[in-house]
Parts: sequence; C-alpha cells; structure tokens
Amino acid sequence: MRQTFCFGGSRVARRMSERAPMADGCVFCDIARRAPSSTTALLYSDDRVVAFRDINPSAFRHFLVIPIDHIPTVNSLRRTKDDHQLVSHMVRVGKDLLNQDAPNSEEHRFGFHQPPFNSVDHLHLHCLALPFMPSWRQVKYTPLGPLGGFIEAEKLLERIKPEAEVYS
Repeated sequence: MRQTFCFGGSRVARRMSERAPMADGCVFCDIARRAPSSTTALLYSDDRVVAFRDINPSAFRHFLVIPIDHIPTVNSLRRTKDDHQLVSHMVRVGKDLLNQDAPNSEEHRFGFHQPPFNSVDHLHLHCLALPFMPSWRQVKYTPLGPLGGFIEAEKLLERIKPEAEVYS
C-alpha cells in the first residue's frame, strides 16, 4: 500500500485533517499502531504516545514523539486539560529519551512545525540534541514570528494552557 504523507487536497488528506483514532494512509498512524507495513523501531511506547528516530535527522540526536490518536497539527490543539496533558507528556517522554541518549549534548530543543511548514499532518514533537548536522538545518527549527514556522514546546504549552475555572 502506498504511504501518504498527509498533505495535499485529496479526499484522503481532507479526512486526515480531522482528529480521529487513526487516519487511512497516514504514515505516522501506521507507526503508532505498529502496522505490519511499518518497520520503524520504537524507542518508547505507552497508551498515549510512541517515540522513534527521525528518518532524516537534523541534529546529533533527532527523535519524534507522536500521539497514537491522529491529531493533524498544532492548530488542532485546544485550550483543554486533555490537550495540555498530552503535549506535556510528549515533552516529558522526549526529555527522558534525550537525557538517556545524549546527556552531554550542547543543548536540547523541543518543538513542533506549524502549518504550512509541517511535512506530515500528524502532530509530532521534534526532540533535538544539538548541534545541528549540518549546521544550516537550524533554519528549519527557527520560529518565524507571525509566519509560524517552528514553535517551541513551552510556547505551545502556554498557548494551549486551559483557562482557570471561575467559581461563583
């Protein structure tokens, strides 16, 4: 079966733009669900997320942490307790992996690409142990202000932090 990288204007891509337990043809859904067609080795898995090495690493160590359920992009996240807890969990998993595998790297960076700069429409956290390799790849992981680009995980967590409940 042909793998779709979840972008474009096709009917399949439109279905993948919505939250779902799984999207047909999404390469990351196949990895998360351990489909027989996926040969990706998992570094971590639990009931909410899986983690694996990026197939085209941009840094000394470059891991991805993805939710098992299909969430298309950071724009699909809302200011809810569930979304905030999910992203927080993704960051904790990424930090644990880099602390184990690259504790002496010069810096660890965590974040997400925002549309239209994301390559796969399935939410994925980039966990980077620097230096960038090659160094010019740092451009892909730079915030571009109002244009979007890369958003650091902590900034995303601030953006989706649930509002305090008001009691009367």
